[in-house]
Amino acid sequence: MAKLERTDKPVSVLLEELGEGALGLPEIQRSYVWNRQQARDLVDSLYREYPSGLIFLWQPNELSELRDTSLNENSKKASERVILDGQKRLTSLTKVFSGERDVDFNVDEELFQIYNRKLKANPLWVSVKDVINEGVAEFWLE
Repeated sequence: MAKLERTDKPVSVLLEELGEGALGLPEIQRSYVWNRQQARDLVDSLYREYPSGLIFLWQPNELSELRDTSLNENSKKASERVILDGQKRLTSLTKVFSGERDVDFNVDEELFQIYNRKLKANPLWVSVKDVINEGVAEFWLE
């Protein structure tokens, strides 16, 4: 019987492992289906420190056929574990942090919104992708 272990890993580490291909998806896992609003709501929930569920990973003795999850084409790392639960959350965060799903944050009202052109004119709206990639200080030192 498989032994369960609890490991507390930051989301950033899980996203890095997913990007490197160290986390795989079994063929039985459904395809990614979340819409932009669901991705925005996840980021909002994490920001507000709401419970967002556990991520279940499994390290089997033998890996069966997996879907390609590597976000880095040059990755030579082979999948070590498979994602049993949490694929949509991890994929959504990857899409938001890469800018594939444009989500903006209002620094005054602390609100998240799907990007639209009206937000660009208001300096209080910043891209979540830019904050993740450039850091918070970039926006308050100007």
